Amino acid sequence: MQAVTVLILPAPLLADTIEDGRYWFALATQGKLPVENWSWNIDINQRFRDEGARADQFFIRSSVSYHINPKTNVGIGFDHVVNHPAGKSASDENRLWQQFAYKFDSIYGINLSSRTRLEQRWREGGDDTSYRIRQMIRASIPLGINPKLTIVAFDELFINLNNTDWNVNRGNDQNRAFLGASWAFSPNTSVESGYLNQYVNTRNTDRVNHVLATTLRLSF
Repeated sequence: MQAVTVLILPAPLLADTIEDGRYWFALATQGKLPVENWSWNIDINQRFRDEGARADQFFIRSSVSYHINPKTNVGIGFDHVVNHPAGKSASDENRLWQQFAYKFDSIYGINLSSRTRLEQRWREGGDDTSYRIRQMIRASIPLGINPKLTIVAFDELFINLNNTDWNVNRGNDQNRAFLGASWAFSPNTSVESGYLNQYVNTRNTDRVNHVLATTLRLSF
């Protein structure tokens, strides 16, 4: 259990930190392609800030993955993001990314997985390409009281690899730590919901967002 505890510790609050309550909703769909060992994913996300009063982000993510074996897969994807920054007009961002995912053997009933993603990002109003790496470690623990209920925890670190003319700074970008639960309605349908602590390192100050994050997962 010590490994899970480390995953969910929130980022430390600093003296000049701004905090906000947020709501994130996602629909995650996946299925097999008519080619052996290949699968597809399409996600739709809507996020709200200012205690849920204002839209913050909307994005659609699509990807394909090749499953090397039951534990390992590699994938490539594309995101289209619409940002709604406070006091500014909405702007578009596009992301191309590549990732490597691996499932570890179960340890004392804890299922661990790792996901490493490299993103190339382009934002409206900027000329430079941002390169960012994201590393996630995820743990899930089935509860013996009900086979449909699983405790879920993850931590994901974001690191910018370069500076851009649209205010991306090289180095630590953000960290997301999540603790929640997943309920399986059927082998193909589940809902995951819980608390997500998002620490964002910005140019002028730091932000900590307290997020209620909910995802509906559908498999076809």
